[in-house]
Amino acid sequence: MKRFLLSALFIAIVPVARAEEPKSFPAAKHGAGELKFVGKVPVLVVKGKPAEMGEQFGKLAVANAPDLTKLHAQFLEDAGQTKKYPFIEIMAKRLKQSFPPHIATELEAVAKASGRTEGFLLFANTVADLTSGMGCSTVIVEKDRSKTGSPIFGRNFDWVPTKGITEHTLVVVYKGEGKRAFAAVTIAPIEGVISGMNDAGLCVTINEISIKQSKDNSEFNWKGTPLLLSFRRVLEECGTVAEAEKLLRNMPRTSTCCMTICDKTGGAVFEMTPKNLEVRTHENGVCCCTNHFRSEKLCVDNKCERYDALLPLQKKDAPKLGVKDVLAELAKVQQGTHTLQCMVFEPADRVLHLAYGTGPATKIPPTKLELGKIFDEK
Repeated sequence: MKRFLLSALFIAIVPVARAEEPKSFPAAKHGAGELKFVGKVPVLVVKGKPAEMGEQFGKLAVANAPDLTKLHAQFLEDAGQTKKYPFIEIMAKRLKQSFPPHIATELEAVAKASGRTEGFLLFANTVADLTSGMGCSTVIVEKDRSKTGSPIFGRNFDWVPTKGITEHTLVVVYKGEGKRAFAAVTIAPIEGVISGMNDAGLCVTINEISIKQSKDNSEFNWKGTPLLLSFRRVLEECGTVAEAEKLLRNMPRTSTCCMTICDKTGGAVFEMTPKNLEVRTHENGVCCCTNHFRSEKLCVDNKCERYDALLPLQKKDAPKLGVKDVLAELAKVQQGTHTLQCMVFEPADRVLHLAYGTGPATKIPPTKLELGKIFDEK
């Protein structure tokens, strides 16, 4: 399947420029859910059954997303996608059959609570399957190469820099019944996981790969689990890299991507297509990833300036790295206004250092989020 043009990417989730000061989500409560701020970072905690979490997310995040209706319509006009959007929405609806049941239930509750259409929300949660445009660079530092003695996982999130996107960026902590608690660094109204950590310290991020850039000639699988929802399942069900690999090998996948993944002991890159999953581990204590496959079975082109810039970190005699060092290395591979988020996870301590805003986010001082404490709160 061919993915849509970049212009389709932000149809459902990205605002247009405003003349006044940027707005954000208001601090508020609804049921067991609460949205509050850690520094300037909005953090939403939702709890309970799928329908309950969906209602909380719908009321506190989607319904309160600043100027979403007006900005959505304006973006469609600016991107020239107004006439095409009904067709795109039809394809997003087709993927609902492959949503994990609890997430489908949650999404239906979000629609009801927020007043948004289900098609709108389905598209927002299948953007990684039906469109392209994410860049991203990731670095995992194994404990032997870390100044802290524990793994460090850094990541730049690069996406189309539509003005106002930071107004819809937030951290959502899910505490679902029968599931692991996890935090997603997301953009409302996305309920899947682009970047996140769970209560075991397991961290995942997506690095987009075009389905055309795979040696195994995979075709889009309409019966596969949408990518961002498969990442969410990993955080809901797994505590280690090994457990995640086992889950994903048995999970049908729609399309191609890399999952950079790290637990309290170390990490890897999963190079995934609908047909195959290849595991790439560290070289001399560091594992890097950008937006192409590098394993022999899947790689068709490994040229990437950002990857080349990170290669010195994998040298045998390279120095040890701390959190500040990883942030500095990510700054070297920032893509200007496209770098909307820069983050560093410390899995062993269950800590996230997050910077986001008008790109490059690598120039913004990060906020330290003690996710472990939030996970443990009743």
